[in-house]
Amino acid sequence: MYQLKMEQTILYYDGLCVLCNKSMRFIINRDRKNQFKIGLLDAFESDNKLDSVVLVHKGIKYNYSNAVIKSLILIGGIYKLAALLFIFPKSLRDLVYKTIAKNRYKWFGKHNICPTLPEEWKERLIDHKQGTEI
Repeated sequence: MYQLKMEQTILYYDGLCVLCNKSMRFIINRDRKNQFKIGLLDAFESDNKLDSVVLVHKGIKYNYSNAVIKSLILIGGIYKLAALLFIFPKSLRDLVYKTIAKNRYKWFGKHNICPTLPEEWKERLIDHKQGTEI
């Protein structure tokens, strides 16, 4: 059995949300260091429906715009420029994030079931309730 480690980077996403799935796939496809594990947001037991993506990095939880920006920074390369978004006040960044999150199903669609992950990604999948890799 594999125990979660504090230094791990886990990206929790809304598996039914089309935008969230595409965002997660964008990040995983560019994760050359294989640092990101992935988990479904419902396993994270978030009561906040505006959480469509949550990042846990080295034991620190990032949500809303910080989760998106920190994920891009961790990819590295040109994506580190996402740090420039921190010049905007968090309240403004989160307002934009929450507006998109609130309307994500209406604007981008919703899957009936979570799409199947590529076989090579299955080693990244975390069962958060069990504290194990699947």
